[in-house]
Amino acid sequence: MSARWPVWLAGTAAMVAVVAAVIVVQDDPTPVVATAPASTTTGTPTVPRAPEVQWSRSAEDVYGREFAQFRDPGVGNQFDSSAATFIDAGDVYITSVGLPDPSNSNFDAPAMVGLDATDGSTVWRRDDIRVDSCADRLFLGDVVCVSGVESQESESTIVLVNAMTGEVDSVRAPQRVLAVGTDGSSVYTVNSTVTPQGYEGTPQLRKGSVDDLGREWVSEFPGVALYAGSQGPAITLDGAYGLGRFGSTAIGFDSATGAITWNRGYPDSCVQQPYRVKPALVIMTEMVCSQSEAFTGTAAVASDGRVVARSSTPIYPYPEIDAPADLSLPMIVGDTAFDRSTGAFAWSSPLLASSNGVAVVGDVVIVRGSGTALVTALDLKTGAIRWENDPDDYYPITAYADGLAYSTVGGVVESIALDDGSTRRRIEIEPTPDPHASNRYLGSRVTESGDRLVYSSTATLAVMDR
Repeated sequence: MSARWPVWLAGTAAMVAVVAAVIVVQDDPTPVVATAPASTTTGTPTVPRAPEVQWSRSAEDVYGREFAQFRDPGVGNQFDSSAATFIDAGDVYITSVGLPDPSNSNFDAPAMVGLDATDGSTVWRRDDIRVDSCADRLFLGDVVCVSGVESQESESTIVLVNAMTGEVDSVRAPQRVLAVGTDGSSVYTVNSTVTPQGYEGTPQLRKGSVDDLGREWVSEFPGVALYAGSQGPAITLDGAYGLGRFGSTAIGFDSATGAITWNRGYPDSCVQQPYRVKPALVIMTEMVCSQSEAFTGTAAVASDGRVVARSSTPIYPYPEIDAPADLSLPMIVGDTAFDRSTGAFAWSSPLLASSNGVAVVGDVVIVRGSGTALVTALDLKTGAIRWENDPDDYYPITAYADGLAYSTVGGVVESIALDDGSTRRRIEIEPTPDPHASNRYLGSRVTESGDRLVYSSTATLAVMDR
């Protein structure tokens, strides 16, 4: 007897729009590189550049139209995700660009583009790709995506985009593919059987090739899995340790054997914001499945399913970055610091229990005060206050390099020195937007890419010297 699999978690429609979309797949298998739409601008938009900026491209310049914006290619390109980032292909940065429609939350006429990492020039552009989601890393030199998640058909399409040329290939999958990931040489998918009555049977996790998704192994999900929106890619791999994130459900699995080593989800133990930390740990907020706001605490789970540490305080929000100087330093779970290997208690602080964000960088944990711009750095070993700062504005730390923590707000990148909290570099990438605009801070972030730092926002992609 088949078991009905509830797919969309009630009350998470906004999150679903980020991850999945209604897809139109081109039947013609011959790759066609479309030309850019006619530009409505009178000239190339200019972006103020500090000496540290190697290059900067605006979305309007790349797309050739006013009001164009960048988006995250990993979450599909049909709905408007309001988040901008890129897939790092080394010599090429791959991103999506199109026209957001505030009246219906669509992302109109999207294109996938590859920009030269050295000078920002457009290497290739595709206007004919419609995908639900893409893996966060390359598969044998290709961006691997899936389309057809929300279609009425029982099959899906795996779409491959060559990172260097933009050439496209597609393969029909005999099952409905709900998520895709890769370790660089194999494809991992979550599949389900679809009938006219809905999703039936037990969903499966598969590892294989594009032509044979289950060639290496097939594992069935334990219990009942819910598939809804999750921040970040649905399937990620780190060596032999795999993580699947599907709304309020999360699983850990062995990528070599397919064994599912732990499971959290409906109806017994739902979770929120599963976040990977080193070494091979996942920190997640635990919650009552029937009540989305009934949080019960925070747990750190090892790759074998062992609960290394647990705090009665839920994480809010999820950790911004986990980049300790070495793995002998504690991890932060809720309001408490624990040894990363043994789970032994290290210290606790009320500052961690009420914050707008927590970032582990070097040998400190930086805490943003709730409802204020106050920033406090705690010694990661002891919990003692190292320094405090009260900047005019402060947003999440998203990169750590050469002893500096990087954040971005209002089109400006700032680096914070960990020893005293001073601002060592302040680089204006783009003009500060209208303070009354709906997207005041442009969804910007800084990402480390080899010896470069990449600034990405809905308006601009830029590369800075480290």
